[in-house]
Amino acid sequence: MGRTRKSAEGANAVTDEGDAVSTREQFGKYLLLKKLAEDPLGETFRAGMLGAKGMERVALLRVFNGQGLDGQRLWAACHERAPIQKSLRSPNIGDGIEMGEVHGIPYAAYDYVSGKNLATLFDQATKQRSPISTDHALLITERLALALSVAAEHRYGGDRILHGFLVPHLVMISNEGEARLLGFEYATGLRSFVGNPVLRRHFGRYLAPEALAGSEPDRSDDIYSLGVMLYELLTGQPLPPPSGEGYAETIDRSTLATEDTPLPSGPAELLKQSLVPREQRMRDVAQWQKGLAGWMAEGQYNPTTFNLAFYMHNLYRQDIERESQEIEVEKTLPVPVVGATTTPIPVATPAQPAPATAPVAAAAPAVADTPLVVEDVGPEEPKRSKAGLWAALAALLLLGLGAGWWFTMGPGSSAGGETTVASTSAGLPGGPGNGAAGAAGGGAADSGPTPEEIALAEAEAEAAAAAEAQAALQAQIDSLVAEKASAMESQLRSQMDSQLGRLRDQLQEAEAEADERERQIEEQRVAAEARQKAEEEAARIAAEEEAARVAAAEEAARIAAAEEATRAAEADEAARIAAEEAARPKVRRGDLVEPGPNVIPPHLVRFPTPRFPEMARRLNRTDVTVPVRVLVDETGKVIDAEPESSKKFGFGFDAEALNVARGAVYEPATAEGVPVKMWMTLRVRFK
Repeated sequence: MGRTRKSAEGANAVTDEGDAVSTREQFGKYLLLKKLAEDPLGETFRAGMLGAKGMERVALLRVFNGQGLDGQRLWAACHERAPIQKSLRSPNIGDGIEMGEVHGIPYAAYDYVSGKNLATLFDQATKQRSPISTDHALLITERLALALSVAAEHRYGGDRILHGFLVPHLVMISNEGEARLLGFEYATGLRSFVGNPVLRRHFGRYLAPEALAGSEPDRSDDIYSLGVMLYELLTGQPLPPPSGEGYAETIDRSTLATEDTPLPSGPAELLKQSLVPREQRMRDVAQWQKGLAGWMAEGQYNPTTFNLAFYMHNLYRQDIERESQEIEVEKTLPVPVVGATTTPIPVATPAQPAPATAPVAAAAPAVADTPLVVEDVGPEEPKRSKAGLWAALAALLLLGLGAGWWFTMGPGSSAGGETTVASTSAGLPGGPGNGAAGAAGGGAADSGPTPEEIALAEAEAEAAAAAEAQAALQAQIDSLVAEKASAMESQLRSQMDSQLGRLRDQLQEAEAEADERERQIEEQRVAAEARQKAEEEAARIAAEEEAARVAAAEEAARIAAAEEATRAAEADEAARIAAEEAARPKVRRGDLVEPGPNVIPPHLVRFPTPRFPEMARRLNRTDVTVPVRVLVDETGKVIDAEPESSKKFGFGFDAEALNVARGAVYEPATAEGVPVKMWMTLRVRFK
């Protein structure tokens, strides 16, 4: 909340307007979705009210944390006024959800209204040089007066409910052209802070002088504020400070913002009855609303909520479109659940074979107790992977190499080697059989070498034969291995070439299928977008038609309600006049009275003959009539006389007319048969 974060100590801080979605913050049980406005009273948010099932509703959250406000003092003054928020139900009053406080920061929550407050609308209209039309000005103030009139029909603590802090910052103008008044529950508490310089600078001109002076709230205070708003809406200018004689001259000089013509007579007269001291001010807001509604019905203007909604859409087109997109995103936001326990969802992973020598895994850390939010993002379009094809190629290669090793070094090769060695050893000349025969033959022919020499020669012969046999065996093994390896290599190469060809064909088919699927998906996406646009267009047209029907019905209902209110106001006015007549004190002898019912004015009995001034006679002024106001007392004597106007006749006529008037004798005026004082006009004629 920028400068106002300091007020939220101990509570979840309020996020700035530009914060990312992932950093949205809470204020109590409200998830702050977007900051809409900021003023000296505090901040206004679009917020989600959290409950056991997540975000239960969207609210317009007014947080009273502005400069010059003591939150605890404001809450102490207003917390008992919660029944007011629940009891006031009207199309022109914000639908209250609740009022409360979070660590000393008071707030009020209302059903969400897409729109802007009236202060923001003033600024935007000035910025875009698109002044608020007379139609819209009349409609907005008439609806505010109707809201105040509805509130006045309810009582709190024995008194009729009034507002007391009627400022544009507490008036919402919806994108549908409706005006809604907020703050009945907090207004009297806010009124106690008007002595603060910041609040007085921003809101002082909207509040009645008596409110700024610290007097108790009065029903006529809201009429003064209505007058200020009506003036600013009509003229497009702030209300200037009053002159010495009040606002009458300012109103007569002012012009309409959109037409540069004087203010219409009906609204001008209402302004003159509103922007005056309390004792002279109109007191009945129903009468004020009735007067404005009657003039609107008879005048040349035809304000409707449809036209005001069209103006709002032109003025805030981009904001409205952006808000619609933001709300769609907010509907999918993962939100915390108040009062519910969320169990983390285990994620299944495919089992992997562990190595035979794998160490024992360390204990896994405990799962944090932060709620796991599962967001449904929809089924993902399956994609054909090419990695499987390359894995198959690698497997075939490994298979071929393994088969070659088996045929070359496997059990069959070992058995063949051993058989060859055995057969070769048996056929060698120096083998065991041949050696024995030779020894026997040699012994028979000659006694020859000794046994030791014979044994040594046999051993050497055996060793040479063994070495020769081993060399022949190794050469035979090498030849067999080379032949088998060459045959296996040729066979494997042929198999690999064949398998690679099949895999290339499969890869091309897979790529072609993937391309075809992507093309089909793109066509489906384009078709879906076209259908969605057609459906949205149809829904928009249907919504506009429904809005037009609703607006027509609302207008008819408003006219009927206005007529009913007019009849009720007339009855109230008649009752009030009767009560005033009944309560009026009896006339006493010598009272000063005005012309009216049961009043008989004085009757002239005689007066001195006027003396024609000599100077006028010489200048041939032959016929002059001088009007003189005379105060005739209860005995018929003239006790005071004064010129009726500031016009001077000169030549002595004025002084002589006063002398004649003072000498006049009347039959005194009577009121209800009692002699009274009364002013009269005496015309003294010089001829």
